[in-house]
Order: sequence, then C-alpha cells, then structure tokens
Amino acid sequence: MKRAKLKEKTAAVKNETREALQTMYDALNQGQKKQIVKNEAVAALFARYGVAVE
Repeated sequence: MKRAKLKEKTAAVKNETREALQTMYDALNQGQKKQIVKNEAVAALFARYGVAVE
C-alpha cells in the first residue's frame, strides 16, 4: 500500500472514531459527562481523538 493511501485510510478511521466518541459523549446527561471525564483513561482517549468536552 502506498504511503499516501495509508495516511488517507488512517485519517478516515481516526475521524470515524472521533465522531463515534463525540456522539456517545453528547448523548450523556450532565452528571454522566462529569463522571466519565474524571476517568483518566477516558480523558486521554478523548484528548487523543479530539473529542470536544465542555
């Protein structure tokens, strides 16, 4: 696989993952959002994929 095609596919998967995580986060109520962001592993995952956390 060519390098450019690999980068393209990797970016597509990353964007798909970010959108899925964002959808999940947006579906939570305010209390659940506060609780889930307190978990360091989840916070790191959200940061890695660029999930917007209020």
